[in-house]
Amino acid sequence: MVTKWIPVPYFQISREGTILNSSNTSHSYFPETSNIWTIIHEEHRDKAIFMLSHNANPYPITQNLMLKVRNNLFGNFKCTIQWKDGVGHLVCTEAKSMKDSTITSSSVQKSLIDTQKRLKESEKHLENVAKVVNIRKH
Repeated sequence: MVTKWIPVPYFQISREGTILNSSNTSHSYFPETSNIWTIIHEEHRDKAIFMLSHNANPYPITQNLMLKVRNNLFGNFKCTIQWKDGVGHLVCTEAKSMKDSTITSSSVQKSLIDTQKRLKESEKHLENVAKVVNIRKH
């Protein structure tokens, strides 16, 4: 199979996102999976839906997507897909755009703020429980 030797992350996918074939290089970037949806960050699913829904379009479509890499973190990739005979030919190359990296930073920051709020709520609850236990001791 020629596709195995393509020197960039390359996938042949169905309209639903099932991976039909992939390059060896894609395995060095992304975790082993049979479906492209498992590596696309949830904030970028709309972009991927756009790419997969335009399968009748003979022209390449390019989007920047956050994809899960082998260490379970997300990386910014410039992904281009071109459809032929119902098969999507998807190439993803690393991108270093600061604009897209801030999306991840803001979502991480929001997650940290949410975690901090939950931690404060838990601390208050523990303090109340400690007071109740103290009252019962006396």
